[in-house]
Amino acid sequence: MWTPISLSSPSSEQQEDAARQLWVVPWKPATSAAHVRFRDIYLRIAENPADTRLTVARTPSKLTELLLSRGVSQSAISSQLSVTEGDVRDVSAVKSALTPNGQTVSIIISGIGIYTMSKVTICAEAMTSILSALADLKPLQKPLITVISTTGISAGSRDVPLLMNPLYKLILHNPHQDKANMERLLAESLAEGASGNKEAWIRGFVFVRPTLLTNGPAVGQPKLRVGTESKPAVGYTVSREDIGKWIFDEVIANEGRDRWVGEKVSLTS
Repeated sequence: MWTPISLSSPSSEQQEDAARQLWVVPWKPATSAAHVRFRDIYLRIAENPADTRLTVARTPSKLTELLLSRGVSQSAISSQLSVTEGDVRDVSAVKSALTPNGQTVSIIISGIGIYTMSKVTICAEAMTSILSALADLKPLQKPLITVISTTGISAGSRDVPLLMNPLYKLILHNPHQDKANMERLLAESLAEGASGNKEAWIRGFVFVRPTLLTNGPAVGQPKLRVGTESKPAVGYTVSREDIGKWIFDEVIANEGRDRWVGEKVSLTS
């Protein structure tokens, strides 16, 4: 049995509360995930009544309300989700979340983020907490970490349309800098481990870089375009449903596949 952990902060009118939410989602192979940002994923919860998922949230009632609004039944939530409170910036809470059955989870998915013009550091803070928790736990089986980042921060080829540059450079600069810092922390952790300077307690990462997220329906393959930093997929928007489905199919169900581990994957429709 392998158990992923999902960290996320969905949009809400109270961004500070949302940014601190932490979800842990254990399940068995070949089943679906409960990722609260993507309707495609949460609707699959009800399809696997025998599985149990542990969820840690700063405000459990908000998580329950969100799942209900997305069509997940109360009976499925009650039987499959065990919800407790936690804060992603609390290392002790993260350590507990990472070891729901006494063993460290094998996949971590972080979808934390806030879109604001003010300076924000929640993504970097969350990743610092996760890496600190793993360093304390020293897992025998090192987990794979997948983070939902963004286009517009690539050091390689341009991955946003030219018309989008003003939006990305001016309005979204601060939250995107936070995403870049999150990526840097992960990459540095792995590089230090490879150099022998410091033990890396992760086995790899996948950076998922969607274009501007929408709440529209999924377009699915082949309309969903997938690229890498060296050959990015350039577009304007992508549905949250498409991102959730891609992460489930390509990372969770296949434990990352060698194809995507270490990649910076751009997604757009």
